[in-house]
Amino acid sequence: MEAAEHPRHGHVHPVPSTAVWTIPNAISAVRLILIAVFGALLGAEKDGWAIVALAAAGISDFLDGFLARRWGQVTRLGRLLDPAADRLLTIAVVLGLAFRDIIPWWLVAVLLARDLMVGAFLLIAHHHHLESPQVTYVGKVATALLYVFLPMAYLVRVAFPEWGSLHGLAIIGAACAAVLYWYAGIGYVRDIRARTAAVRGRGEVSDEGPAGLG
Repeated sequence: MEAAEHPRHGHVHPVPSTAVWTIPNAISAVRLILIAVFGALLGAEKDGWAIVALAAAGISDFLDGFLARRWGQVTRLGRLLDPAADRLLTIAVVLGLAFRDIIPWWLVAVLLARDLMVGAFLLIAHHHHLESPQVTYVGKVATALLYVFLPMAYLVRVAFPEWGSLHGLAIIGAACAAVLYWYAGIGYVRDIRARTAAVRGRGEVSDEGPAGLG
């Protein structure tokens, strides 16, 4: 597959194709279904099955990106589906766990505020016909850590309520993951702002061009 150099960082990334029916995209779609399944199970207090659904969703998050790069199946649809599924899963998990009094509401506010910020800038990118930013390593690590510590808090509170200190450790771990989550989000925002400024700059040059030639 072709590769393109990132305009600011000099990194080489696969050029996404327009293919739709790929295995990584199917895995991302399954993750969207698992989000609904997890939410229904959590609401019904079917905690064992809810944890299984959440674990499967977490595994799928690793698999779709890994297979897309390994098999040269990076697609435009995948670059939309993967982060969208990540965000929806994070929202479903934090809201569900907060309503069950498993995690504090301040952690929900921190995580959702980050997603709102990134979402607003993604709308700006779409308005300027720019692609979504490449998911970064820090962003993936932050999401993976949230997938570890949030289920840990859930499992401990449900199965081992007497282990209060371990639940507290899980909340601290999730808070540290939230810091990385924000760091990655700020990186996405800076990337979108830089590319938006470049597009506007080219537009200004093209607008001034004819006058200068006259």
